[in-house]
Amino acid sequence: MRKFLCILLTALTVNGYWLTVVGQNIRVMTYNVRHCAGMKYDLNLERTASVIEKYNADFVALQEMDSCATRSQNVYQAEELGIRTLMRSTYASAIPLGKGSYGVALLSKQRPLSVKRIPMPSRDEDRILLVCEFKECVVACTHLSLLEDEHDAACDTILREAALWQKPFILMGDWNSHPDSPFLKRMQEHFIILSNTDKPTYPADKPNECIDYIAVYKPLPSQLSTVNYQLSNINAARRNVWVIEDSVSSDHRPIVADLTLKTPADRLMTTKPYLQDPRPTEMTVMFQTNSVCHTWVEYGEDSLTTQRARTMLDGQEVCYRLDNSIRLTNLKPGQRYYYRVCVVGLTKKSSYTTVLGDTLRTQFYSFKTPVAKSQSRKAAKDGSKFNPSTFQFFNSSDFTALVFNDLHQVKAVYDTLRTLIKDVDYDFVVFNGDCLPEPTDYSDAVKMIHNCADPINGAEKPVIFIRGNHEIRNFYSAGMHDLIGYRNDKTYGAFTWGGTRFVILDAGEDKPDTTPVYAGLNDFTQLRQDQADFLRAELKSKDFRKAANRVLISHIPIFGNDDKYRPCTELWGPIVKDQPFNIAIGAHNHELKWYAHGTEGASFPVLIGGGPSIKEGAVSILSSRGGKLHVKTLTTKGVFLNQDL
Repeated sequence: MRKFLCILLTALTVNGYWLTVVGQNIRVMTYNVRHCAGMKYDLNLERTASVIEKYNADFVALQEMDSCATRSQNVYQAEELGIRTLMRSTYASAIPLGKGSYGVALLSKQRPLSVKRIPMPSRDEDRILLVCEFKECVVACTHLSLLEDEHDAACDTILREAALWQKPFILMGDWNSHPDSPFLKRMQEHFIILSNTDKPTYPADKPNECIDYIAVYKPLPSQLSTVNYQLSNINAARRNVWVIEDSVSSDHRPIVADLTLKTPADRLMTTKPYLQDPRPTEMTVMFQTNSVCHTWVEYGEDSLTTQRARTMLDGQEVCYRLDNSIRLTNLKPGQRYYYRVCVVGLTKKSSYTTVLGDTLRTQFYSFKTPVAKSQSRKAAKDGSKFNPSTFQFFNSSDFTALVFNDLHQVKAVYDTLRTLIKDVDYDFVVFNGDCLPEPTDYSDAVKMIHNCADPINGAEKPVIFIRGNHEIRNFYSAGMHDLIGYRNDKTYGAFTWGGTRFVILDAGEDKPDTTPVYAGLNDFTQLRQDQADFLRAELKSKDFRKAANRVLISHIPIFGNDDKYRPCTELWGPIVKDQPFNIAIGAHNHELKWYAHGTEGASFPVLIGGGPSIKEGAVSILSSRGGKLHVKTLTTKGVFLNQDL
């Protein structure tokens, strides 16, 4: 059952919505076991192990542990409890006990990265601080003196050690001190007490004293977030805590706490942002975090004077998922902007408590907004900027776009094609389908997006992802809407860049909806009909009619498709074949073709991209200079096409 639950929770946490991704959850326990002798001094190691095992903690701090002592039958208790609970044991001796010793121990599911055993001298009996470092945190265990006047010196030792660590420092144990004691008051200046001090833990049969504690070290002022919010604790937050009602197994009752650790700043966001849905006055910044975060984007015409943008939904900031999308609005056309992404970890977010963690700010990136209208060649020479490096005039409506297709995540092909355009200064990139094929889950989808976007600097060059038939397949295919900035949340649409109108269509699958493998889950027939209606409206629109140039793009070609099943040709072909497009760009066939005079009734040129191999692969460069379009297609064999449009 435990294995099944683990698998289920993993599935729920990869989709970007499950709240347990707010930091990392752990369970801890502290337990003075009285050398496993029980309330009645009847030695029973299995009884103690059963209590520990029942609560399945990640870390268990144990006090009053014997090691090879006569009174406990010469058993190395820490190791034996570790074996019985399937946990790793780490022991620290405080004092000799006959031929053995007596001290504290820590059981853990992970192997410690490092261990410290720090003596804390006492007039009563020597004490020890056991400190174990793990990947995500540091866990310490101690058993303090019965003499209250020795606690100040113990506190000094604990604070010196805790201050050395950048990770969350969790301290557990029997402190032999009451909640209203001077020692507890001093400790609370530096630690958050996570256990409930109103719940007594001793004696186990009739508890009336609270002397066992779980606490987490507060960060130093220099480690605090610079965000202007009151932080209750950024290292760990308590989700639940309880004292176990066991009056037999020891003279103390154990405490169990469910905690959420903060996500360290350097792990809040480990991928770059990428730009989506570019418009003359708007731009979308998308990015993924590794835990749920409070996020915003700082942006401006320079990096010194910025304003903030965040995503709000009916009065609330959208901060409950891993995928983030922030829209920048009221921008100027043709203007360069600088931006950075800022994220603050949410260690805990509940009805009445919000605990913020570390802050991460990315480097500043920049982008340039598109210009909607084109200028003539004369206007360019009369009023545009002069580029002294090329002795040419240019204007802000000029652009260069790269077009890739059918990469199928074949890294060697993508790497090779990028070498062909390494000297090209481009403004945006189009991935014309089957570049994000068959996403299995959220993590797989994110990885594929960044495999495409990051190498072509998607943080500064807007990326247009067009859906191909392979993007439609597999479990997470519908989830791609959360990771791609589709205009108006549609996988089809139109936009204008530099006077050129781009019309993008989603052809759906390459087989009928009734194909058995689709299990009746698809209805691309309706999607294509919706796009037929969109096309009719678009072709009548002012944006289309007044555009200087027009480009039609779809993954499955409307014209030149070599499939037997061709619903797009049948439905859309009659609508667009006589329209004033400069070019139609398709893909899917895995065979590079150029129809200079159109094909299958199209009155405009048709370019169909190559396939997912170095031999078949191709990249096209679509550019506009002075309002005139040009296309150039490159392969490893050389220039396949170099054509004014």
